[in-house]
Amino acid sequence: MSESLPVMLKELRLPAFTDHYLDYQHKAVEQNWGYDTFLSALCEQELARRYTSRIINWTREANLPKGKSLATLALTEMPEPVQKQIAQLRDHTQWAFQADNILLFGPSGVGKSHIAAAPNNSKGSDSIDFVINLHYPD
Repeated sequence: MSESLPVMLKELRLPAFTDHYLDYQHKAVEQNWGYDTFLSALCEQELARRYTSRIINWTREANLPKGKSLATLALTEMPEPVQKQIAQLRDHTQWAFQADNILLFGPSGVGKSHIAAAPNNSKGSDSIDFVINLHYPD
């Protein structure tokens, strides 16, 4: 492999290529990969790294409070219609995978940021980018 390849990959800002090209080169030789399979495998690693970086950046930029999850939310102190809305959002997550928008609004101290932070702070769950809209009765 050319000694200049790592330098070129760094200049092109392809860190996953730099990290994986040698392993994938050996795997490609062993498994008789074509050029397209080799390149595709490297691209998959680069895309995964970039997606993970975006999630980390979005989470940091959101400035969501730490330690808040649905488990620590005082749900019983909320009006029953709001409790039902939160339970529906928690139990039926198809809205997140369809990238539906949900807005959170209401007076201070009712749990909006708590609910917004819950998916990022829940252990074992995938991060989902969303905004939630709960209608508090007037």
